[in-house]
Parts: sequence; structure tokens; C-alpha cells
Amino acid sequence: MTYPGAQATYRLADALFLIGHDEFTGKPHVAVDRLECGLAGAALAELMFEGRIALDGGGIAAVDPRLWQEPLTDLLITEILRREGAHPARLWIRYLRTQLNINERVGTRLVTAGVLRREQGKLIGRAVRWPAIDPNQAASPRVRLTAMLMHSSPSELDPGTLLLATLAEAVGLAAHIFDPQVAARMRDCRRFLPAQLEGLLAAVVGALDVTTTTVRR
Repeated sequence: MTYPGAQATYRLADALFLIGHDEFTGKPHVAVDRLECGLAGAALAELMFEGRIALDGGGIAAVDPRLWQEPLTDLLITEILRREGAHPARLWIRYLRTQLNINERVGTRLVTAGVLRREQGKLIGRAVRWPAIDPNQAASPRVRLTAMLMHSSPSELDPGTLLLATLAEAVGLAAHIFDPQVAARMRDCRRFLPAQLEGLLAAVVGALDVTTTTVRR
């Protein structure tokens, strides 16, 4: 599922990454480990929307093993296929965070698309920043999500928009960059998630509960 922007169409994890970073400084709006949990959930959701994986009883299993020539999701489906059987979504979220470096991979996908540039801190320990090449383009997922939430009730929103809103709220973005009225609507969206997406969101929330706080730089 994709989200139209000013000059591009974004995948779910891309949209969350852009909402989660300041378009000018490239710094994350929330602790990186929290954003990573949301990005991992969003990347898994991309596979669910494409019918390539399913979530059943809390476990994720491959449904369609074909590769779609999209580097990130092809990597994920390959990893899922490599571990036969269904494994808990929460474990996959942790694996994407700690072993696959999901933040770096989503950021790189946006660099490849010409949306962001990657800036490595010059001092040891300084975090990578992801400033936008065109700030208006990078801000478009946030602007669109705000407009959708203000002009439609949650019951009228498509599943992808509902999940984007609930992931953004879960990782703490609602309180940092959205108007209180929009933030309240983001919280309401969870009640309207389809069962599989609610299960995925629950796994993200569970992963958030055990993450350590990353110092923002």
C-alpha cells in the first residue's frame, strides 16, 4: 500500500520514516529505538498488504515466496522463508531492529529514491541524519495524514492509513509533531484496524515496552 505525496508515492515504512524525521535537520523526532519498532512493523505490514506474509495466532509466516524486485521487502521475505514455520511478530520486530538495521535500510531506500540524503556525524558516536532534498516533498506524508484525520472519521479510512496513524501514535510522534486534536484521532484509529493489523500493532507495542531509550543527538 502506498501514499501519494507532492512528487512521489511512498510505501508505508517510507511514510513513517519521513513523518518521524525533521525534514530540515534530518534528526528523528523521537528516540531512535522507538522509531525502529514502528518501522519494523511498517515493513512487515508492506508484506501483509501485498499478500506475501500472514499473521495468524501472533505468528508470521510466508504466504507468497516470490520476489518483487524491491530490495527491502525482498530481503525480509527471504529472511522469513529461511526460518521455516510461523514465528512471533514481536521477535521479527526485534530482529529487524537489531540484526537488519531497519532504520538504515528504510533511510537508504529513500536516499535511493532521491528524497533524502544521508549525513554521517563527523564525531565518533554522532548519529546519522537524514535531511530532505526537497523539504516540501518529505513533509507530504505528514501533511496528507493530518488532512485525512481531520476530514474523515476513522471508520472511513483505509487500513493502510489507519495503521500509519496508529504506528505514529504508538512510537510517540503524535505528542511531538501533531496537533492535539489530530493526536486524539490517531488514538481512535486503533479501534478500526482489521484483526491482522491489530495483531501487528500489538506486537509493535509489546516491542516498545522492552526497548531501551536511545539518547537523541
